[in-house]
Amino acid sequence: MIRSTLAVTLALICTLSANAAPIGFSGPYDTANWTQSLVNSDGGVNTAGAPSSISITSGNNGNFLPGETNYTITLPYSGTVSFDWVFTTVDEASFFDPFGYTVNGVFTQLTSDSVENQSGNASVNLNAGDVFGFRANTFDNIVGRSTTVISNFAAPVPEPATLVVFGGIALAGALGYRRRKVAPTTAA
Repeated sequence: MIRSTLAVTLALICTLSANAAPIGFSGPYDTANWTQSLVNSDGGVNTAGAPSSISITSGNNGNFLPGETNYTITLPYSGTVSFDWVFTTVDEASFFDPFGYTVNGVFTQLTSDSVENQSGNASVNLNAGDVFGFRANTFDNIVGRSTTVISNFAAPVPEPATLVVFGGIALAGALGYRRRKVAPTTAA
């Protein structure tokens, strides 16, 4: 019985380790765990390409006012978030519909104001509990939209040492349960 308990515990540790490094928008970063919010925008987020990629589109509702399309998640672990992005726009210039990321609501623009079609990558160090997100802004909501495809998304996961500690606790608990279960009883 101890061998089978040990085998199950080791299998659990291996499974957790295998799932500890999500590829793209999966695991704790699955698209179901993100929130889309629109501020004076009719833009949106397309998750049909997930877990490999998502796309975010700026607003173009025709009201001549600024707007935002946001896609955010609260980070469960501290570490580095990295991703690649490809930006295109049909507006007169990228200046009118910039793309970037947010950390706790603070926007960092990644696109250049003078290049209509562009790409790049970004890495951001974050703490557990930080709210990270992608944002497609629009300064005027007219003429056309921008679309940014985000791929090669990588985010922090539990350290392997943490998984080993949890596996050890599970093993100790299982072995303790086994000992209690087979302890001899005395007759009165």
